[in-house]
Amino acid sequence: MITPNELFEKSDKLFNKVITAVLQEENIFPLVIPSNKKLSGTNFSELKASLVPLYQHSKQAKGKGYTIEWKEKAVDGTKQKIPSKIVFETLDDYLFYTKRIKDYEAINNVFEKLTSSFSFLSGWAKENVSFLLTQAERMDDFIKVCNYFHNNKPPHKLYLRELPIEVHSKFIEDNSAALKRILDVLLPVEWINKSETDFSSRYYIKKPNIYAQIRVLDDTLKSVIGYDELALTLDDSALLNWQPEKVFIIENRACFLSFPKVKNAVAIFGEGFKSRVSKHIPWLSKAELFCWFDLDAAGFEMLNIIRQYYPQAKNLLMDDKTYNQFKQFSVTSTYRKLQLDKLTADELNLYEFLQANNKRLEQERITNNYILERLHETKLQ
Repeated sequence: MITPNELFEKSDKLFNKVITAVLQEENIFPLVIPSNKKLSGTNFSELKASLVPLYQHSKQAKGKGYTIEWKEKAVDGTKQKIPSKIVFETLDDYLFYTKRIKDYEAINNVFEKLTSSFSFLSGWAKENVSFLLTQAERMDDFIKVCNYFHNNKPPHKLYLRELPIEVHSKFIEDNSAALKRILDVLLPVEWINKSETDFSSRYYIKKPNIYAQIRVLDDTLKSVIGYDELALTLDDSALLNWQPEKVFIIENRACFLSFPKVKNAVAIFGEGFKSRVSKHIPWLSKAELFCWFDLDAAGFEMLNIIRQYYPQAKNLLMDDKTYNQFKQFSVTSTYRKLQLDKLTADELNLYEFLQANNKRLEQERITNNYILERLHETKLQ
């Protein structure tokens, strides 16, 4: 026989389904709750111990809640009433029993606010009652943000915190994931860059310039720009009138700064560059390109991304030989697993090893002598 606790748990799990049906004006009541009809006792005293608590919490005893429909069954040779069905006759009964009256009122209130401002979101809101409840306290500010983006066609020529929206300065940043769920439904498709997950990039909001930090590895190239090192926006770096034979993209700043001299080559500090790798840089697409990232799953994921735009990219020091030489310096780090279709067979094997064993070898652990040896070995220097 189902207990009151089990009945409450089953009933509460149906909350989102029930409220969705109510908002959609579906006739869900009377609502029957699945229950275990098998009796837990074989004699009258055991049966009574199961039935009494169930009855004491029912609508028949409390005036609201679930109703028990009874049937007769022979127990110990006599006819006794046992439950044949447990049912909530009305929404009020259901909310009273599950103690969800305030939650329902909050959802209803948020639903009215959202659909009053954006009637075409009604269908979406009805299917997302959990979201409405979770974001109930913030919905007034959500609507302010949504109104701005709905009424202003991108691109937005202001930084995120400059947008004329009467919410606190970090509201959008703190609630970006939830806001994206609404804006992705609210805004025209052409106003959204769905390939971007960053909020500002996704909705064409002004962002700070990203700089490519470039270091000349051959003094003969210095005459082109007049400097050993420079930092340019990606747009400006694309305009450089030079053509290095080799380009090394290096993830770690210390490794970038200490990387050995290489004939007719330059190095790019990878941190800023990686965030905008899709930017087409003509001289980069024509160069022999080498990527040196940490020996970890994230490093190979980045290599895979770069090859989507620069298919000629090769890895540098991202191999079994390097890992085995310095594996005593590896640390534990956990990763998600992705399908990386741009890796070679050897790279994929090492990626899967690092991912499966939660290993990470930072590139600054690799000595300069070893770097020089490998550059000579591969005839890059």
